[in-house]
Amino acid sequence: MNTQKEKMIKMSKVLSVVLLVCAIMLTIAAVGALSGLIFGPLFGAELNSMQIEFLEVSTPFSDMDDIYAWLIDIVLEAVPIIVIICVASLIFKTISREGTPFTKSNSDKIRIIALLLIAHVLVIPPLQMLVKMMLLPGIAVTVDIALINLVVAAVFFCLALVFDYGRQLQQESDELL
Repeated sequence: MNTQKEKMIKMSKVLSVVLLVCAIMLTIAAVGALSGLIFGPLFGAELNSMQIEFLEVSTPFSDMDDIYAWLIDIVLEAVPIIVIICVASLIFKTISREGTPFTKSNSDKIRIIALLLIAHVLVIPPLQMLVKMMLLPGIAVTVDIALINLVVAAVFFCLALVFDYGRQLQQESDELL
């Protein structure tokens, strides 16, 4: 059983670092998209078809407004995802430090992930629409809501309850010994 705990601690350390690296890479990509969005028009930069194909976009853009709308979507979608990845990294860091996943801190962080997923559904799409309407008045604006995130958020809320229950059982077990 002790080796199982050691494996959990080692894997938690690795996952914590891997998730943090992923968050940093995604942040760099979002900052790059944001800088292209802000500074691209100032320098008259335009993406050519080869650069668009490199970005693996399935539908070609008809004009620069479509590209800017796409960049707005990328930036606004990336923010909550980056925060979720960072919180997940903190969960694994806590597991590696405490030696157990069943802590109040981890339950709270799992709830934060659930709330971020809900915000990703309820806040980001209207915000995307608003930003596009303000910055690109001539573009057709639609709102895409991914309801699956609400289901995933419910799963994370339940997972937080499971972690609370595990913490309670662990505390009772420790008191009996």
